[in-house]
Amino acid sequence: MEISYLGMNTVRLTGKDLAVLIDPYAKTSGLPDLKSHNNVILVSSRLEDGTLPPGKSDMVIDRPGEYEIKGAMITGVPARLHIDEPTAPATATVYVLMVEGVRIGYLGNIEPKLSNDQVEALSQVDVLILPVGGHGFTLDATAATQIISQLEPKYVIPTHYDDEGVKYEVPQDKLEVFLKEIGAS
Repeated sequence: MEISYLGMNTVRLTGKDLAVLIDPYAKTSGLPDLKSHNNVILVSSRLEDGTLPPGKSDMVIDRPGEYEIKGAMITGVPARLHIDEPTAPATATVYVLMVEGVRIGYLGNIEPKLSNDQVEALSQVDVLILPVGGHGFTLDATAATQIISQLEPKYVIPTHYDDEGVKYEVPQDKLEVFLKEIGAS
């Protein structure tokens, strides 16, 4: 299995029989169009206008539930967006994927404190993918590091940080801020 970071929160998982695109970025991002075909697109939260991000796929999953696609198991767990009020209902989804024997956890722009249900679902992930850019829009380096310590994944893939050529609505921290916080080089 191959995991590719494409910019912003967008990640593509490619396996022997499966291609999964997670959180495709909007055309306004300044990044190239996503032209590859995918078996499934996972969306952790809808765009501000309530629509789904663009992308080509056989199926779109944008809500909690359990799904099986081409031998992969996908579980969506309710979450609140980082920008939602503390009493707001869950409007986002975190995902756990089991693809080719690898357990992957994906966190979008969620609030920094995981619920017991989220911790249980994300326990024992091999790979954890999470945003680290901060500034009130996503998890910051400190919150991301706390979640990593809580879940203890084998590998971490940071997303949604200040990247050349990406147009963010809110400035994001550079990747180095996260690497320093986690003690990596």
